[in-house]
Amino acid sequence: MMRKRGGSYSAGISRRPSAVPPTLPASRLYGIGVDVLQISRMAGVHERHPERLARRLLHPLERERFEQARNPTNVLAKCFSVKEAFVKALGTGFRGIAHDEIGWVRGPLGKPQLVVSERVQRVLDALGIGDMHVTISDEIDLICAVVILERR
Repeated sequence: MMRKRGGSYSAGISRRPSAVPPTLPASRLYGIGVDVLQISRMAGVHERHPERLARRLLHPLERERFEQARNPTNVLAKCFSVKEAFVKALGTGFRGIAHDEIGWVRGPLGKPQLVVSERVQRVLDALGIGDMHVTISDEIDLICAVVILERR
């Protein structure tokens, strides 16, 4: 005994695609960047170059947190990972952008927020980038940062 198939195709609707594909709304997404870093690798670099690393790597607002931190290596690792995720989302790498021009701070409720220099902000404006989102997670010896950039 043959069973009749159900569904819209069995009801006589053509399987051929329509001549005009549906249009999708323009995406607000500009880019997504993800970085995973071993804290122990950052610890080795921090031991070899403690002052120089912080001076060259940290945004001025990150330096305040670094100087007050109980675990400065963890702060350095988070900051570096956020910067890497940011330039990946931007799609340029660090070409024309210094590490200390990108950073993150905690908002009033503890949510991480990206901060950039005026020069980087002009680059973002020229590219039509508006909203920026960041999330950071750490576990024992790993840091993971995700950055999402949206068009205006």
